[in-house]
Amino acid sequence: MNIFTRPLRRYAAMSTPKVVQPKWNVPAPQAEKAVLKLYNSLTRTKVEFIPQSGNRGVTWYSCGPTVYDASHMGHARNYVSIDINRRIMQDYFGYNVQFVQNVTDIDDKIILRARQNYLFDNFVRDNDTKLNAEVVDKVKTALFLYINKNFTIEGGEIKTVEEFQMWLSKADAETLKLENPKFPMHVTAVQNAIETITKGDSMDPNLAFEKVKDVTVPLLDKELGSTLSDPEIFRQLPAYWEQKFNDDMLSLNVLPPTVTTRVSEYVPEIIEFVQKIIDNGYAYATSDGSVYFDTLKFDRSPNHDYAKCQPWNKGQLDLINDAEGSLSNFADNGKKSNNDFALWKASKAGEPEWESPWGKGRPGWHIECSVMASDILGPNIDIHSGGVDLAFPHHDNELAQSEACFDNKQWINYFLHTGHLHIEGQKMSKSLKNFITIQEALEKFSPRQLRLAFASVQWNNQLDFKESLINEVKSFENSMNNFFKTVRALRNDATSSGHIPKKFGSLEKELLADFTENESRVHLAFCDNLSTPVVLKTLSELVTKSNTYISTAGSALKIEPLIAICNYVTRILRIIGFPSRPDNLGWVAQSDSNEQLSGSLEDTVMPYVKCLSTFRDEVRSLAIKKAEPTEFLQLTDKIRNEDLLNLNIALDDRNGQSALIKFLTNDEKLEIVKLNEEKLANEQAKRQKKLEQQKLREQKENERMLKAQTKPQEMFKDVALYSTWDEQGLPTKDKDGNDVTKSMTKKLKKQWEQQKKLHEEYFGKAN
Repeated sequence: MNIFTRPLRRYAAMSTPKVVQPKWNVPAPQAEKAVLKLYNSLTRTKVEFIPQSGNRGVTWYSCGPTVYDASHMGHARNYVSIDINRRIMQDYFGYNVQFVQNVTDIDDKIILRARQNYLFDNFVRDNDTKLNAEVVDKVKTALFLYINKNFTIEGGEIKTVEEFQMWLSKADAETLKLENPKFPMHVTAVQNAIETITKGDSMDPNLAFEKVKDVTVPLLDKELGSTLSDPEIFRQLPAYWEQKFNDDMLSLNVLPPTVTTRVSEYVPEIIEFVQKIIDNGYAYATSDGSVYFDTLKFDRSPNHDYAKCQPWNKGQLDLINDAEGSLSNFADNGKKSNNDFALWKASKAGEPEWESPWGKGRPGWHIECSVMASDILGPNIDIHSGGVDLAFPHHDNELAQSEACFDNKQWINYFLHTGHLHIEGQKMSKSLKNFITIQEALEKFSPRQLRLAFASVQWNNQLDFKESLINEVKSFENSMNNFFKTVRALRNDATSSGHIPKKFGSLEKELLADFTENESRVHLAFCDNLSTPVVLKTLSELVTKSNTYISTAGSALKIEPLIAICNYVTRILRIIGFPSRPDNLGWVAQSDSNEQLSGSLEDTVMPYVKCLSTFRDEVRSLAIKKAEPTEFLQLTDKIRNEDLLNLNIALDDRNGQSALIKFLTNDEKLEIVKLNEEKLANEQAKRQKKLEQQKLREQKENERMLKAQTKPQEMFKDVALYSTWDEQGLPTKDKDGNDVTKSMTKKLKKQWEQQKKLHEEYFGKAN
């Protein structure tokens, strides 16, 4: 048998055709793939972002704070906006961002403020915090020096308070404010000092000294500033404000940098960097030991360009000198051009100093960022960010000195400048002393509301922080809160409902289609210069469509698409910087102790069990006494509106369905309590009005009934008016015996008929 079967099998194998897999068609994209584009200050256009690593790695340097005072809302706008951009790059686009940010703790502002604070504290202490005659004389001297330095007054110097007040009363304040934005600040400082001088004896000493500080410290610094040499004086102030800045950023949920650099720790590297620029021919030392960058030579080089960010500001001496610092030497400084800027400043008496090849000195402001950024990220960096007010000359000088050091064409590939912040139309500034600190802002608004406000305006546009914006933010926040609570409640309801239909109908399919479309719009918005305003608007529209589905679907609602949408909305908000709940169904409630329960199980559940037990007792009591159904309904209203609400639980009644259970934050509970109180007050007012109307009706009815008691035949039987009547009681003659006129008879007849009708209404025709 084997002899015959083997050849047959071999033949069968040889004749079987080879199985070929069918052709697979490559899917064709339905739309062109969107790429990330960023608004680059170096081109003033949106350009595609291409990291130099060629993969996911991104290098990013961001200008940090100059720490000499409290951080204000302008800083909050800048750092939160940059944080949002960084989070989107990392958590949405998946880049591995190495984020470096500096702390400037050596600067003219810091030196001056540290000296002035130290000297003023000693001044107060030396005088035992008493506003004695010697102090008043010192303040007066300082006051007039301050006035004549900071105000342009025709006709000579101001020598008395009366002269200043006369000049101020005639001055055109609005014009002077336009000419000098610091005008209101100087006026306030002078008026505070005048108030203290005139009312000092009746003022609190601490307040009095605080009010004269602004005018007094320039004189103290002029007299004694050069005598200070203790380095600790210049370390304490920036160390204090650096920690305060870090606390503010933590409050605003700003991610910490990957690397933080501090100027005072980089002085050797700065000296080395400056020397290399000199060696490359783009800087020069002067006779006083300072080193300046040669802007003209650099700009004339075929390989370099000066002022890449804002070339139209080249030569603007007000901007250049302001950036050089108030302690700079502006006369006989040895500069080749007024456009040149300090890389290294020769230290004068009363300033911190370090040894260098050019003599004792300290770093210039612009060089600090170049050295620290390059030390960590190298000679070519993907992204540099900061406020638009730093674009020229600070960032343009950074670019120039870095490209001069490395002799390359492009130190930074993308410059991202955040827009200004205005408060009700007015720009804030530390130098103008018209700023709102971050901590002051957090007393009025939550960190989430501030981040929403900043995300609601494009990061590189000017933001006007005004009431209408806050109202929009609060509306968005409430909408999201309500949606998150509703979805969580529906999920819990669905979980306890047992076996329910899963098949999607037209409503669910339409919702999924809306979901897909909105996902696409969010992606396009992120690709379009990280456009968070469009993203927030799209999320809001998606929530509105979801709420419409919930109300339309009713008891046939399917929870799965709502869970998916809620997860997505939560994810996008988390990417923008809003912490989310562990279940990914909404952001974390702010100032909410409800979600951070602690203690034993008994402590946790006891309030809820007590509520249930009390409700049971009251139901039994009503049932035993056979109460009316309305009393049971009133009891259910009480447990909903009072007992459960006090436990941060809301019940939403639904037609034909069980109530929807929602867990509330304390703020949300208080809002509902407020609404319930207003509703109760309105109901009580309506009841009171109804009672008053009823009382008025009864009063009128009583008056009408009293009037009806008079028979029509008797109503005119008044001998003081009439002397003769007919059989119906109508007068025919007046009291003097004269006939009643026809017109009067007609009028009396009409009244008689009305009384007859009224009388019969109450007493019948028989009467």
